[in-house]
Amino acid sequence: MEGMRQRVGLFVSLGLSVALVLSLSASSAADVPPDRTFTFYGSGYGHGLGLSQWGAYGLAQRGWTYRQILAHFYRGTTVGRPRAAPSWLRIGLTQGRSMIHLTAVGGPVDLRLRDVGLVGTIPAGKTWTVAPSPRGQYAIRDATGGLLSGRLVGGPSRNLTAVRRADGAIKVGETGHTYKRGTLEFNVYAPCGGCAYRLRVIAVLVPQSYLYGVAEVPSGWPAGALDAQAIAARTYAFEKVARLGQHRPGCNCGLYGTTLDQAYGGWDKESGYLGERWVGAVNRTAGLVVLYRGALIQAYYHASSGGFTENNENVWGGAPIPYLRGTCDPGDYTTANTVRTWVVSYKASVLSKRLAPYTGDVGTVTGFGSILRGISGRIRSVRVAGTAGSAVIRGGALRAALGLRDDRMWINSNRNVTGWIRAAYDRAMCAPGLPLGPRTQLRGGARQLFFSGAIYENAALRVAYWLHGPLFDAYLARGGAAGPLGLPVSGIFPMTLPRGCGTYACRMVRFERGAIYFKGAPAVGIHTLFGSVYAYYRAVGGVGGRLGFPVSDVRAGSGGGTWAAFERGRIICTKGGACSLR
Repeated sequence: MEGMRQRVGLFVSLGLSVALVLSLSASSAADVPPDRTFTFYGSGYGHGLGLSQWGAYGLAQRGWTYRQILAHFYRGTTVGRPRAAPSWLRIGLTQGRSMIHLTAVGGPVDLRLRDVGLVGTIPAGKTWTVAPSPRGQYAIRDATGGLLSGRLVGGPSRNLTAVRRADGAIKVGETGHTYKRGTLEFNVYAPCGGCAYRLRVIAVLVPQSYLYGVAEVPSGWPAGALDAQAIAARTYAFEKVARLGQHRPGCNCGLYGTTLDQAYGGWDKESGYLGERWVGAVNRTAGLVVLYRGALIQAYYHASSGGFTENNENVWGGAPIPYLRGTCDPGDYTTANTVRTWVVSYKASVLSKRLAPYTGDVGTVTGFGSILRGISGRIRSVRVAGTAGSAVIRGGALRAALGLRDDRMWINSNRNVTGWIRAAYDRAMCAPGLPLGPRTQLRGGARQLFFSGAIYENAALRVAYWLHGPLFDAYLARGGAAGPLGLPVSGIFPMTLPRGCGTYACRMVRFERGAIYFKGAPAVGIHTLFGSVYAYYRAVGGVGGRLGFPVSDVRAGSGGGTWAAFERGRIICTKGGACSLR
């Protein structure tokens, strides 16, 4: 119903972030169908920190440069050159393997052993295998399955290295990728005391060569997005190895070649579709990183923010990081982004089983309540109610248990902001705040309520407008879209040219059948015009004419007529619509 607002409480969490608590009372077991369906309406994909890759795509399409994009997602940062940079990087391609398949592509590949030198050469087009022996040596077998030279070689302290020749490349079957830059190092190791020996493979190469193979976004994306991604990836890599070193436990690497750090596709990225565009972005931005007060930042990024990124302490805890503040993402809602919104449903029986490892035995889930949200709307914690009790879990646990793309979601209420309403929301840089309810249809359009005001969609104009503050209140007082004004045909806009508007704040908003005016001068304020009075007022010049701003609303006159007072006169209209000035 027009003008009704859902109750919502805002509070400051740890004195730093604004969070939204929505009290959704859980139904009692008697009120719940035996196996009801719970639907999760979400948006985005990933942890929500830092750069939104789809957001960067959308902003680049609008002409934003990489500097603008990076400054937007990493608050208070600059793009520059680091005080120090690694001369090489160790990239963990795969770990814990009982066998590695190596194929020489386009030329032979030499296998070398530390302190020994060449131990074998894989001919072009052939596939050899490397496996650890029970005593921790390398068993190298050729294409026929024969043990190379009939003996085992090397060991945990004597690494094996694969080196391509000329224009050749090395394909590692276990990663599915081909590598043409740097060398591949093999380690034989025992993951734990008493464990069988396993193999891991590390690519060792210079930073620029590594970045050529980072496969985080399609190479066909706009140049601004590619440049921003290249700089973010370089920053992430440099900061990570500076902080954790190049021999992390488990991988003996500085960076994992997967989304544990950054997806690394090696030569496949460079040589793939439009790969030269990505290489061009890496070259254009050579040496550039993101800095905060001169230091490398932790340049986290994710696929899609769903429209708003999150504060770091609301995702992984810890102290707030000044450049990882949640921010509006007006580029995320692009048609190419298939995860900009999503819907997932579960039966209560399935839901209960999935949540049980996190909630304990609460019986069959009956509802969700006491939802604490971060600045982006992502769920920080939620109480899960069941037939045998309740438990509070973190939003990340809810996401993990249900296999959801993000924890920016609404439960059994589709509050996703979409369509023309989303366009208006993004134009306002998310200033309306979090949605208080779903999109509702109105005659000739739609409306969605937000923490600050509402956004109205005008179907005939194929556009939506945000109304808020005192002018929105005045609109509701006149019945909103169902009243005499109808739907908005403009947003609230300031005026400076009419008399007095250089001294006092002046604003107005137009509707299908009227307008609301505001002037901050004494005895003026906010007033609503519609009908014959409004039509005549516009005909005689409106706020720029002789009458100035209205100082009253439209009022009923004698004989069924109407009238309104202005700064410098009145308009009086008969019941039939004939109007005159007084």
